[in-house]
Amino acid sequence: MAQDDNTPPPNLRGPPPGATEPPDHVKQPQVYEIFNSSTTPERSHITDGATPPTTGPEGQQPPRAPRPTFRDGVQSIQKDDFFRLHHIPCAREGFMTGIGAGAVVGAGRFITGARAPKAANWAFGAFFLGSIVQWEYCQAQRRKERAAMARVVEVMDRKQAEKKTQEEAARLRRQAQERARLEAEKRWYKFW
Repeated sequence: MAQDDNTPPPNLRGPPPGATEPPDHVKQPQVYEIFNSSTTPERSHITDGATPPTTGPEGQQPPRAPRPTFRDGVQSIQKDDFFRLHHIPCAREGFMTGIGAGAVVGAGRFITGARAPKAANWAFGAFFLGSIVQWEYCQAQRRKERAAMARVVEVMDRKQAEKKTQEEAARLRRQAQERARLEAEKRWYKFW
């Protein structure tokens, strides 16, 4: 569920009416795993959720760490990663679609008269293309679902705050009515 495209989360329209501070899901954004999961002292604030350290009198940010390279990405691949592919969101759907597309296109090319190596090349190309297209479609659906869930949470928070406000107003009205009733029953004279 990490946002790999560096887009900000959907804009929320502020706290619900009657709330004194934003809900917890707005105050504490999700902290995502850092590439290669190494925490250096200058980047340790990213994993602990704190605000980034500032240096200098103007509060300037320290220089950013260099972006990871392709070589860093390849070196971060471990043998166990291949055994955990089914845990990656959308991987199953992508592979299944790619396998189906590769089988259909490869078999179709072979039946139409292409030699086996050429049909295998077409099958691999269809597998690759089908996997990527299905992966991207699934990720787009997940982003849309995540945005919808953020809206649902926002609406639920707002409704709960409204309900709490209404209950508080009703309680204050009942107390005022009770006080008025007691005042009306109070006698205008005293025996002692």
